[in-house]
Amino acid sequence: MSRKNKPWLAIVIASLLSWFGVSKILQITKEYSAHQQAITDIQGIINENSNINSIPNLDALKSNRTKIQQSIEKLKLVPNIPGSPYQNAQKQILQLNQLLVQLDSKIQVEEEASTNLQAAIQLDNEAATLVKGKSYSHKWLEAKNKWQQAISILEKIPAGTYVSDTAKLGILSVKRNFDDVSKVVASEDKLLQNFSSAVELAQQAANLTKDSTSITLPDLLTAKSQWQQAINLLGNISSETQLFFKAQSQLSNYRNNYRQVSNAIDEIQKCTLQQTILESECTASLSLDISPPETLTALLEDVEQEEDANNEIASSQEDSTSETSSDTSDDSSSSDYSGYSSDYSRGYSTRLGSVYVSGYTRSDGTYVRSHTRSSPGSRVSGFGSFRYGGASS
Repeated sequence: MSRKNKPWLAIVIASLLSWFGVSKILQITKEYSAHQQAITDIQGIINENSNINSIPNLDALKSNRTKIQQSIEKLKLVPNIPGSPYQNAQKQILQLNQLLVQLDSKIQVEEEASTNLQAAIQLDNEAATLVKGKSYSHKWLEAKNKWQQAISILEKIPAGTYVSDTAKLGILSVKRNFDDVSKVVASEDKLLQNFSSAVELAQQAANLTKDSTSITLPDLLTAKSQWQQAINLLGNISSETQLFFKAQSQLSNYRNNYRQVSNAIDEIQKCTLQQTILESECTASLSLDISPPETLTALLEDVEQEEDANNEIASSQEDSTSETSSDTSDDSSSSDYSGYSSDYSRGYSTRLGSVYVSGYTRSDGTYVRSHTRSSPGSRVSGFGSFRYGGASS
């Protein structure tokens, strides 16, 4: 450039400075540098999120989403004027929006998986509470249903999520509890069916001999068979079940009634051997001392009352054990029946002994005297470890 042009350059520069002002020029220069730096930094964010599956946890996903959202807002500030990195900024906004869609999708999947895991843990804990330290009752069916719900929820958690490994372990543990409780529930249902059938047969047998003036030999034979069936059904009820003691309380009367009917049949058969005597004459003077069997409604009400008594005793023992443990154990001790938050569970056993059942009045107005009965067998409860009746091996 010639010396002659230099004055003109100086004049141009001076004119620009006077037109924009020195502070404005410095501001534009500063903003340009900031935009360039933002574009450089954003490239690092794009590289960091190029493989979403490598992001270590849900908190990191959310943190990255926040960074991307903030970066997009910064890029939107790049002006569309000559000399600015506007086109580069627009390209990066497009890339960041694509990443944002992927992150949002991943976060939604992970949050749903985490929510499902927590729901399964809650159901597991609720189910464990229903069966822990208690003798069998209708609540065990409720526990079974809760474990079934927990399994269904856990199976919905997709593979490859942050909680999928925990969910897999949880399914194995909860299925063990569900299977064990299902066996007990099925067994108890079968026993209840047998108990109900026995009581109904006894009621039918008693009705056949209720009217002594119209008893016939076929009625007595049918009644004898029904009493025998009822006795067999009650006699097969396991001693480790809630129904055992109620079954035993009925067997004495059933056996006595069976003997009464058998003796009456023998007398009639001997009487009818005399050809001159009709069967009606043999039954006319027949006398039976049949003890009316208790109704199924009354007996099941007794069972329910005893269930409540047993559960109250077990809860008291559990509370006492918990208070003692809290005085002697450290913070690392786990609950009797823990969820996924613990690696294992400590066993809990009810004490063997007797349970006192207070006297009570049934709904039909009859009174049941206070009595004692054996407490339920010991049970070891634990996440993935379940026992019913008898000590665990």
